[in-house]
Amino acid sequence: MGNAKKKINLSAPELYINRELSWLEFNRRVLEEAQDETNPLLERLKFIAIFFTNLDEFFMIRVAGLKKMVAAGINKPSFDGLTPKEQLKKISKKTRELFRETEKTYKKLISLLMEEGIHIYSYSKLPSRLKKKADSYFKEFVFPVLTPLAVDLTHPFPHLPSLSFNIIVEMIGSELRFGLVPVPKVLPRFVELEEGKFVYLEDLIVNHLSELFPKQQIRSFATFKITRDADIVIQEDEADDLLEAIEKGLRNRKFGEPVRLEINGGSELTLSFLKDELELAEEDIYRMNIPLKLSDLWNLYRQVERPDLKFPPYVPYYPPQFEVEVFTALKSGSSVLFHPYESFDPIVELIEEAADDPNVLAIKQTLYRVGKNSPIVEALSRAAQKGKEVTAIVELKARFDEESNIVWAKKLEEDGVHVVYGVPGLKTHAKLLMIVRKEEGKIKRYVHIGTGNYNVETVKIYSDVSYLTSDETTGEDVSRIFNVITGYFHPPQLKKLFISPVNLKEKILSLIEEEKERIVAKMNSLVDPEVIQAIYRASRRGVKVELLVRGICCLRPGIKEISENVKVISIVGKYLEHARIFYFQSKDEVFISSADWMPRNFHRRVETLCPVEEPELKEKLKEILEIQLKDTAKARILQPDGSYVRPERRDFNSQEYFEKWVREYSL
Repeated sequence: MGNAKKKINLSAPELYINRELSWLEFNRRVLEEAQDETNPLLERLKFIAIFFTNLDEFFMIRVAGLKKMVAAGINKPSFDGLTPKEQLKKISKKTRELFRETEKTYKKLISLLMEEGIHIYSYSKLPSRLKKKADSYFKEFVFPVLTPLAVDLTHPFPHLPSLSFNIIVEMIGSELRFGLVPVPKVLPRFVELEEGKFVYLEDLIVNHLSELFPKQQIRSFATFKITRDADIVIQEDEADDLLEAIEKGLRNRKFGEPVRLEINGGSELTLSFLKDELELAEEDIYRMNIPLKLSDLWNLYRQVERPDLKFPPYVPYYPPQFEVEVFTALKSGSSVLFHPYESFDPIVELIEEAADDPNVLAIKQTLYRVGKNSPIVEALSRAAQKGKEVTAIVELKARFDEESNIVWAKKLEEDGVHVVYGVPGLKTHAKLLMIVRKEEGKIKRYVHIGTGNYNVETVKIYSDVSYLTSDETTGEDVSRIFNVITGYFHPPQLKKLFISPVNLKEKILSLIEEEKERIVAKMNSLVDPEVIQAIYRASRRGVKVELLVRGICCLRPGIKEISENVKVISIVGKYLEHARIFYFQSKDEVFISSADWMPRNFHRRVETLCPVEEPELKEKLKEILEIQLKDTAKARILQPDGSYVRPERRDFNSQEYFEKWVREYSL
C-alpha cells in the first residue's frame, strides 16, 4: 500500500498502447486461428477471409481518418504519444509484417486442401481436360460480361469504386498504353470446373487477355485492388432528411479518396502509373505474392460441402422455461440467456407473440444491425398492420449496414411503424425492446435488454447476453429511455439503468473507484484513458482486476507500481466474443451493457448499463466470467509491451465448454 502514496503521472503516454496498433494485434490473433492446426481446415481458410475483411474496414475508416488528419496539418499526438504521421508509419510497417505471415499461411492451407482433394489450380497447371472446361466457361459466361477499358489520351483513367478488383494490362503498340479489366462481381470468384477442382476467376481472365485486347502486344499485367476512405460525414443539422443524406453518403463512399493500393504482379512502369493516377505514397502500396481480395474465401467455404473440414454444427439449447408462452415464462421470473449457446428464439417468439396478441398495445425497439429477411422486422410490420402502436428506432449510421437499414426503414414506414432515426449527433447503439400489454385492467411492461444486435443470423456466431424481465422499475426506466430517444433528448430520471452520454461513464468510474477487492470485466474494447487511469488507481490500491478484452486494449498490464494487479486476456475462437459483463466484488454487483469502455460509447452513442440483481441470474453471469478466465486454448495474455502470448498449456476451451455447460446449468 505504501506504493500507492508515491506520486505517479498516470496520464504519461508510455502507460498506454496505441489504439490502431492494438487493433492490428487483434487481427493478428484472427490470423493465428487460420494457423491453428486444431481448427478444421476450411475454418482456418475462413479466418483468412475474416482477417482480410477486418483489414479492409480498418483502412477504409481508421487509416483514412489518420490520413485526413495529416492532410489537415493536425500533428497532435494521441494519448499514447504518437502523432497521426507516426501512427501511419507504424501501421504500414506492422501491416506488411502481417501480410508476409498471411502469405505463408495461405500457401500452406492451399497445399493442405490439395491433400484433401480440394484443388485451386493456376490456369497454367490445369490438366488438359480441365483447361478445355475452363476455356469453355470463359467463352460462355465470362467473356460476355467483361468490360475491357482502354486508358490513353482519349480514354482517361476511370473512377474505380472502393474495394473494386481489377486487372491492369501494359501493352506495346504504336504508343505505350494501358488497359483495364474490372473483375466482375456477378460471377463466382472460385470457378468450379469439376467437384473440388477450382480456378480463380481472375486467373481465367488474364489467360485470355489477347481476346480482350486483340492485335495488341501485351508486355505485362497485374491484379490490383483500391481501398478508399469510406467514412460518411453528415452534418445532421444541415441534412433535412437524414435518410436521404445517408443514401447520398453511400453513393459517395464508393468514390472516397484512395488510401491503399494492393497489387500482385506488373512492371515498375505499371506501378508508377497507378501510383500517380491514385495519388498514393509508397507507404500506401502493398505488393502481394498471393491472390488479392481473399475476403472472398468466405465463398469457397460456403461452396465446398465438406462437413468433416468444418466445425461440427451446434444447435443452441432451448431453455425449458420458454416452452410455455414467453409472457407466461417472464411472469414467473426474469431470465438471462447466453447466446449462441442458448437459443435466441425466445426473443424472436416474444416479438412474434406480441404482434399477434390482442392485449398488446405497443411495441418499441431499437434496431442497429438486423440483417436480411429479418423475422423481427416482419413481426413489427405485422403488429403495426394489426393496429398496435409500433416504434422502431433504426440506426441508419450503423457502419457498413446503412444500405440494409435504409431498406428496412422504408418497409417499416410503409407498414405503419413509427420509424425514428435516433438522436441527432448520437448513434443509437443500445439494444432495447419493450412490449406494453394490458393485463387485468393494468399496464404491464415486458423488456429485453441485450449486449448484441437483433440479428437472427449473427446471433449464431456472436457470443452475447440477453436479459428478459417484467420487473416494473426496469420497465419504467426503459420506457423513459425510449421517450427521450424519440422525443426531445434530455437526461431522463432513471432508477436502475444508466445511459450514455448522460451518466454511464460516471457510473463505471465510480464503480471502479469504490471497489476494494476484485473487478472482472468483459468487453470488446478498452480505450478510454480516464477509465484506464481509474483501473491503474484500483490496481495500486491492491484491487485484483481481471479483464476479458477481445479486441483493442490500450491499457498496459503488469507495470510495476501501476498495473501489477491487472491481467488482460483476449479470447478469439469459433464464436465472436461480443458480450459486455461487469462484476464488482465488494458489493456483489453485476451489470450487462451495450457499451465498450471507449470514448465513442461514452460520449457519442446512446448506450445502456443494466444491473442484474436476481441472485441466480447474477451467479450465472459470474460463472460465465470465471469459466472464461480459465480458458487456455483460445486465450492470449496481454504483455506490458502490447504483444500477446498464449498459455503454455492449451487444454481448456471455454467456448467448447459452454456448449455443454448451458444444458447442465439450465435455470
